[in-house]
Amino acid sequence: MAIPEKLNIALLGLGRAGKFHIQSIRSIPGISLRCVVDVDESLARRLAKELQCDYSTDAEWPLGQADIDAVIVASPTQEHYGQIITALDAGKPVFTEKPLGSTLEEIDTCFGLAKRNELPLLVGFNRRFDPSFSSLARGVKEGQVGVLQMLRVTSRDSPLPTMDYIRTSHGIFHDCIVHDFDMLRFITGEDPVEIYSVGSSFVEEISALGDLDNVLVALKYAGGMIASIDVNRFASYGYDQRIEVFGSRGMLQAENRSPVSTVLSSGDGLLRPTIEHSFPTRYREAYRQELVVFSDCLREGTPLPVSHEDVRMSFILSELGEQSHREARPLRVTDHPALKHSPREDSKI
Repeated sequence: MAIPEKLNIALLGLGRAGKFHIQSIRSIPGISLRCVVDVDESLARRLAKELQCDYSTDAEWPLGQADIDAVIVASPTQEHYGQIITALDAGKPVFTEKPLGSTLEEIDTCFGLAKRNELPLLVGFNRRFDPSFSSLARGVKEGQVGVLQMLRVTSRDSPLPTMDYIRTSHGIFHDCIVHDFDMLRFITGEDPVEIYSVGSSFVEEISALGDLDNVLVALKYAGGMIASIDVNRFASYGYDQRIEVFGSRGMLQAENRSPVSTVLSSGDGLLRPTIEHSFPTRYREAYRQELVVFSDCLREGTPLPVSHEDVRMSFILSELGEQSHREARPLRVTDHPALKHSPREDSKI
């Protein structure tokens, strides 16, 4: 398909993710917001007027417009699969927030359709595009820490999401920890062979939904490397996002970010600034960069940085993490039904 110099984008969904994408699009010279779509007509109309673009309450309307070059799916989770399939059927490249669907079969269907129609389909695992985390991953690939031995990922949310959001989020593994599974694959280039999860709930409303808000995941790899992920739905001190990689030659760390870097040293000790309050500010650059990469893929045909297999494995590990917690036992990764026929013990990418 011929791609113009300035991409015309249709944005489906004007909730929190949609608004982050609007902010990013407005800062990227090569992308133009052609249409916004939301079931809330007053919201869509107001933002369209502000952004000087078209609006609709029908997600299929922009797909029939010849000057729409691509679609961003940022609608509620349960809408993703249907909208992705419809957009791909209409011949539109798609950038989508995760998840693509609620099952592995739906994920495979989306990527299968994109491949048959020769259309880009990029999933927004935005942490891959964060400058600190991508620098850490690059250092690992360059051998700066030698042979990997231990990795530690900390992901503690702030503020506490609304119960309406959590109710439709598919649970903490598929909503939050899926990002951490993807980061481990991104950094190491490997898949684990064993997984064990423990979890609990400190927020009564989350417990009442049958979900967790406090989880620890341990993963073992074929060569002896081990990794841990600790996740919490609410850190009172801010959005806590850190990664540490330890190896035979040293250690790499990606630390928290603060709005300012000023540290006061006095007789009372050290006073450091608070960390970023929430993910919109923590990952502002990542949200922007993933759309820059998506537009480059459309214009130049460069490979997509998140593959079908990346998305499959993150989903599989999320399912295994849930099962391990439910059954209170470690699980072999190859015991997952989708991998049972794989002869490999070591899943080197």
